[in-house]
Amino acid sequence: MALRLSVDMDEPADRALVLAAEVIQAGGVVVYPTDTLYGLGVNAWNTAAVHRVQAIKRRPETKPVLVIVHTSRAALELTDEVTEAGRSLMASFWPGPLTLLFRSGLHVPEAVTRGSGKIGVRVPSNRLCLRLSELAGCPVTSTSANISGEAVPGSVQEVERALGPGVDLFIDGGALLRPLPSTIVDVSGSVPLLVREGVISYEELKRVVSNILR
Repeated sequence: MALRLSVDMDEPADRALVLAAEVIQAGGVVVYPTDTLYGLGVNAWNTAAVHRVQAIKRRPETKPVLVIVHTSRAALELTDEVTEAGRSLMASFWPGPLTLLFRSGLHVPEAVTRGSGKIGVRVPSNRLCLRLSELAGCPVTSTSANISGEAVPGSVQEVERALGPGVDLFIDGGALLRPLPSTIVDVSGSVPLLVREGVISYEELKRVVSNILR
C-alpha cells in the first residue's frame, strides 16, 4: 500500500520532501501537487521509472514526457540552443505555469523525448515543487496524474481512485483550486508555436512574443 503524506503547500516540511526525493532517486513514483495540478513524478533520467509512469497513465509511449527543474540554469542544461523567444518567455513567466519545448541536448534520454528531439521543461512557481526538484537532484517528470485522455483529478483522493496501484508515495497538498494544465509553447524553432493553451492565455503570451503562432 502506498504511503500518503500531508503537506502545507505554502510551508512544506523538508522531512516529507526529503522522503519523496529519496523515493524518486530510488526509481519510485510520486504523486505531488504542482502550481497547476497533481503530477506524476519520477527521475526523468531513469528509463525504467519513466516507463512505469507511462504504464500507470495507460499512455502511448510515443508521447514525450514533460519535466520540472528548480532553476532556469538547470533548464538550460537540458538544451544546446535557446532562441530569443525562449529567453523572453522564460524571463516573463518563470517560475510559473509555462512549459517550454526546447531542442533537447544529446544527453537527454530517449525515454523522455521519444525521438522528438525536444524536451518540455518548466520551472514551477510553488515552493513544494522547487524544493522537491532540488532535493531529488534531477529533472522530475511532471505529467498529469490521470489516466490518459480522462479528466484530471483535483485531489489526492481522486488521483488514488483513478490510478489505482503503481504509485509509491502520495504527497497530499489538499484540493487544488484550479486543476488546469500548464501552457505549452514550442520554442525549438525560429518562430514560437502555442502547443497547448492552459493557465497562461495566448493573449498573454503574445504580449511578450508578438510573432507566436497557434
